[in-house]
Amino acid sequence: MAMISLILALTAGLFDSSSSFLNQSAKLQTPYANWKDQEIPFGIHSYYYAPWRSYMDTWDSRRYLEVMGVVFNVGPSEAPATAQVLGEAGIRSARLEIGWNNISYDDPTRLIDQQSKNATTMLQALKNNGIRPILLLNANSGGPAPSKATSVTLTKAAAAGDKVIYVSDVSAIKPFYTGLQGQDSKLMYPVITAVNASTGECVLSAPLKKALPAGALSLVTLKYQPFSGAVYASGAANPAAQETVNGWMTYVGAVTSFAKNALGTEGAADAGFDLEVWNEYSFGSEFLDINNYYETKFTFSTPLTYTNHGQTQTGVEVILPMTVDYVNDPNNKLPGVQVISGFSNQRPWDSGSSIWKGQSGFSRHYYTGYSSSSVISNETTSFKANTTYDGIGQLEQAQYVPYHISAFPERWFYAYQTEYVVRDIQPFPGPYPDHHRYANPGNGQTAQVWMTETNFNRNLFATELMNKTTVSASNAKLMNVMHWIGTKSTLRNYVFYAHKGIHTINLYSVKGGDLAYGILPDAFFTELKNSNYQLTDKVRSQIGPQLKAVANVTKLMKTGVPIDHPRPIKVDSLYEYVPRIVYEGDDTPAHPTGYNQEDAAILPFQLDADKYAIGYYVVTRNLVKSYTDTKDPLDTKRYEMPPQVYEVTLSNIRGTGAKVTAYDPVTDSEQEVNVVKRTATTLTVRMEMVDYPRFLLVQESAKGPLIQNTSLTPSASGATFTFTPSVSGKAEISWGAYPVRTGSTFKEQAYSDEKFQTLISERNVDLIHFDSTTSYLPSRKGSWRWTGTIVPKYSETYTFHIDTIDCNTQLYVNDTLVVKACDYASNMSGSIALQAGQSYTLRVDFTTPYARSQYVSVYWASDSQSRQLVSSDPAGANLISLDVCQNKSVSVSLPQFTTGDGVKVLLTTSNGVSAPFPQWDYDVKGALWPSN
Repeated sequence: MAMISLILALTAGLFDSSSSFLNQSAKLQTPYANWKDQEIPFGIHSYYYAPWRSYMDTWDSRRYLEVMGVVFNVGPSEAPATAQVLGEAGIRSARLEIGWNNISYDDPTRLIDQQSKNATTMLQALKNNGIRPILLLNANSGGPAPSKATSVTLTKAAAAGDKVIYVSDVSAIKPFYTGLQGQDSKLMYPVITAVNASTGECVLSAPLKKALPAGALSLVTLKYQPFSGAVYASGAANPAAQETVNGWMTYVGAVTSFAKNALGTEGAADAGFDLEVWNEYSFGSEFLDINNYYETKFTFSTPLTYTNHGQTQTGVEVILPMTVDYVNDPNNKLPGVQVISGFSNQRPWDSGSSIWKGQSGFSRHYYTGYSSSSVISNETTSFKANTTYDGIGQLEQAQYVPYHISAFPERWFYAYQTEYVVRDIQPFPGPYPDHHRYANPGNGQTAQVWMTETNFNRNLFATELMNKTTVSASNAKLMNVMHWIGTKSTLRNYVFYAHKGIHTINLYSVKGGDLAYGILPDAFFTELKNSNYQLTDKVRSQIGPQLKAVANVTKLMKTGVPIDHPRPIKVDSLYEYVPRIVYEGDDTPAHPTGYNQEDAAILPFQLDADKYAIGYYVVTRNLVKSYTDTKDPLDTKRYEMPPQVYEVTLSNIRGTGAKVTAYDPVTDSEQEVNVVKRTATTLTVRMEMVDYPRFLLVQESAKGPLIQNTSLTPSASGATFTFTPSVSGKAEISWGAYPVRTGSTFKEQAYSDEKFQTLISERNVDLIHFDSTTSYLPSRKGSWRWTGTIVPKYSETYTFHIDTIDCNTQLYVNDTLVVKACDYASNMSGSIALQAGQSYTLRVDFTTPYARSQYVSVYWASDSQSRQLVSSDPAGANLISLDVCQNKSVSVSLPQFTTGDGVKVLLTTSNGVSAPFPQWDYDVKGALWPSN
C-alpha cells in the first residue's frame, strides 16, 4: 500500500519536480547518529553539519509530558479558563513574571495590593490545572524596582541638552534616587543628582533628550539605585551597591513568601513553583549598570562580590547565587523550588562545569522565524575566512554558501551559528569539552538546560502574504494559514526539544497574535470575553489546531508508564525514496548537495517494556515552503508537505511478532506502515514522512529487558551495586574511573626535560584526562608519556582526538603516528582502521615549554561508538558476567570502588536484545560523587 501511495503521488505530480532521483531511493551514507556532526570548535559554523544528529536518545514518556510549557501572558480574568484548556492539553509549566516593580515602595516585604490580587488569581489558576509556575524575577529598566510617582512644577522651560532644570518644590526629590519620566525607555532618566532648595535647581545625571515646557513635570523615585560597584576607584565605599543587593534579596523573600501563600503550599513537601533570575541581558537590562544612567561614568576598584561553598561570583550576577542560596536554606522553607539563570538567556558561556552549588540550571531564549535573514546565499551571507566548515570538516578559504531558506524551529540545533544549543545537551563532550549534558564541577551536580522563551515567528511571512494577496490582517484564510504553520512549529518544538534533551520549553506565547506567536487563536479570547470569562462550549470551539494537536500527543504519551532506564533503540539504516533536494552543491565532497534524508528525525519514546512511540518527521529547513504553487497563497494545502516514503531499520527491538502502526496527532488518525522485514533484534519499516511529527507505534510480542531499582552503596571494601532485571538473561557489569567505568589503567612517565630523557616520576593513571574537573598537569616545563593497551569493540575506522593547547602532542597506535598536535589551531585528530577484539598499544607523548598548568584529554570514536575518553583494556579486571533471573534482585560487590568511580551494566536476553545502565557513560547515575 505504501508503494501504491508513492506511485499515486508521483502520478499526481506531488513530489518536487526538481528532484533528479525520481523512482529511485538513496541510502543515508553516514551513521544516523553521527558523532562527527558536533565536531565543530567554538567560533566555527557550518551549513552542512547537524549537531542534533550526533546522538540518539531513547526516553520514557515522562520526558515529553514534563517538558511542555508556555509563557502565560494572559490577563487575570482570562487566566482560569485559559489555564484549564492548557492543562487539559498537557501543558505542565507556565512562565510568569513578578517583577521587582510589583513590590510595595513603602513595605518592600510585600506586593502592591492590586499586583498581589492579580498574581494570586494567575497562580491559583495554574495550580488548579496542574501547571507549575516558573516565576521570573526581573528588574526591567522600564519598571526596575519599587517606585513612587511625584509631580512637581517646572518653573522654567528646558531645552533638549540641558543638564539643569528648575522646579517649584524639591522636598519630594531624593537625589540619586529620583529622576524624570518620559525622557527615555528607562523609567527614571536622567537622574537628579543634586538640588538647591532655595532656587529649585536640580542637577541632572545626563542631558535632557527632549525639551520640556514649563508646567507640570512627572518624576519618579526608586527605592534603590541601579546596581553598581562596591568600592569607588578613589577607595571610598559605595553603600548604595549593597543596599540594592539587599533590596533584591528582600524582593526574593517577598515573592517566594507570596507564592507559597497564593498556592497554599506553606509547609508542603514541595513549594510548587520555580524561579528564573533575570531576563535577557539584551533587553531592558540597563538597571544592572548605574553608568547607563549617567553621562559622566563612575569607576569602581572593587565589584560586588559573593563567596560561598568555596565559590566566588563577582559583579551584578551575585544576585543569582545569593538567590540560589536563599532558596536552598532550609530556614526559608522552599523545598522543591528550582532556581535557573536567566542571565544566560542569549549567551553560550554557561555550563554545568561551573554552575553554582544548588543551582538547577540555566535557560536560553533562542527564537526562530521567517525573515529576510532566512535566505542563505552568497549574496545575503558573509563570513570571514577560516570560520566556516565545509562538508568534509575543513575550513573554508573562500565563500561558498549553498542557497536555501533557513526558517524552522530547530535552527539552533544546527551549526548555522557557533553557539548552537546542542553543545550543552549532547550526552558526551565535544570540542567545547566543559559543555555537555552531564558536565559538572566534579560533584555530580549537572545543569538542566531550559528554554523559557522560544517560538517560530510567523509575522513576516504573514506580512508577505498580505502584500501578495492584498488581504487584511483579519482575513480568516490568512489566520488559518498562520495557525497551520503554528501547529507544525508547536509540535516540532515540543517533541524535538524534549527528545534532544531540553528540560523545559516555554513557548511564547499563549496570547501572541494569530499572525505572530499565538498558540491560542485571538478568537478564543474574544469569545471568552463575550462569555463573561466562562469556559463554555462556544469558547472551547475556538481553541484552534495547535492545542488540539498537542493534546493528541499528550493522550498518546499518557498511555506510557514510568521507566527509569529505557532500553535504547538505534537506527541501522535509512533510505529516502524519491530524494528531495534541500540545497544544491557543486558536485564536490566539500560542497555536497543536501537531501531531506539528512534532516529526517527519528525520536524514540518507550511507553512500556514492550511498547514504543517513535516520533518521525522531516526537519524541513523552510517551514513556510510552498509545495503546491498552483494553489491559492491563502490555502493551507499549499503549505502541506506531500508525504515522502522512507525505509528505516531499527535495531535492539523485538521485530519478530511485533504489531506496528502509526499515529498522526494533527488528523488524530492511524497511518499505514509497511513492515518490510522482521528479526529477533531488528524491525524494518517503510512509512510516509511529512514535516511534523507522527509516531510509529511498536507493540512487541514480549516484554524486553529493563534494568530497574538501581542502588550504589559505599562499603568498607569498595561499594555494592544492586539492581533488578525485568527479564532473565546475562548481565555484564564493569566498574572503574568515571566516565569509562572499567578498570582502565595507563602507565604515566613524567620527565623534567622536553626530550623524554630525565625520568622524574612514574605512576598508573585511570585515564589520560587532566582538566579543571579532575586536576591539571603540574605547572612546569617538561614532558609526559602515557602507554596502555586498547581493545576496540568494533571493526571500524577510529578517530582519536586530543584536547589540549600550547603544546606538542603525538599519539601512536602500534608505533603508527596517528595524531600530531602542536596548538589549538592545528590538526587535533587522526584516524586509523582497527579490528574488534584485537589488542593495540597506545602511546601518547606530551611536551610543553611553558611553566603553567596544562590540560590534556584523549578521546576516540567510530561509526558505532560515540566520542568518549580512551580507556585501556584491563584484561578482565573489574568485570563480572553472571546469569540473572527475571525480577530477582542482584547485588554485586565492587572491590576497590572509590569516589570518582562509576559502574555500568549491560543486560542481554537470549534473543540478543539488550538494555544498558546507564544509557550514556557520562551519565552521572551509577557513579560515586563527593558527599559535600
